[in-house]
Amino acid sequence: MGNRPPGTEGILEGYFAGEFAHSLDEKGRLAIPAKFRSRFKEGAVVTRWIGECLAIFPSDQWSDLNSEIAKRPRTDPAVSRFRHFILAGAHEADPDGQGRVVIPSHLREYATLGNEAVVIGNSDHLEVWEPGRWRAELARVQSGVENDLRDLGI
Repeated sequence: MGNRPPGTEGILEGYFAGEFAHSLDEKGRLAIPAKFRSRFKEGAVVTRWIGECLAIFPSDQWSDLNSEIAKRPRTDPAVSRFRHFILAGAHEADPDGQGRVVIPSHLREYATLGNEAVVIGNSDHLEVWEPGRWRAELARVQSGVENDLRDLGI
């Protein structure tokens, strides 16, 4: 990151973190935050995600997720539902020369995206939220985070 000497990379190096306001253009293209674009050089996948938002995975993380899904019993109804939810909506969304990915209309409808979005980093993927829905989710998370941390022993 930046002009740091070797061995002094930031603690967030390799993870997606942060919150960014972005616009979608008339073709449904969304710019990946500039600081993350290099992580998508090998490609990207956008799909439905939990909380009525979208997830954008770099190709390697998408492969890792699918490997984890494949380890689960195919006959488990919860696994089957998750596969349908994630895989049926998946779309290859390789960034263009300006770092934009096309969000297909069925995914924009699912996440109720208009021309504005909030992109957040969530460790191994990005999430794309409709701004009002993100504010509501953040308020919900903030109201319960102290109890959650206590329950997790943090």
